[in-house]
Amino acid sequence: MTQTITRRARPSHTPASLARIRARKLTKLLDTWLADESGYDERVWPELKRAIEQNRPSYRKRFRD
Repeated sequence: MTQTITRRARPSHTPASLARIRARKLTKLLDTWLADESGYDERVWPELKRAIEQNRPSYRKRFRD
């Protein structure tokens, strides 16, 4: 007598449930970025902004000062 072992298939995620999962992950990531107090953004932004302005393809500025 042979026993057959059957496995239940994992329920597949619907597009809506996948969107909720991605939204939760994104929210968590954004929360960690907002909580960052390392000062990195404040140090890097002026240099990045200057580089963007120097290499702009038109005469108009990208950022208002």
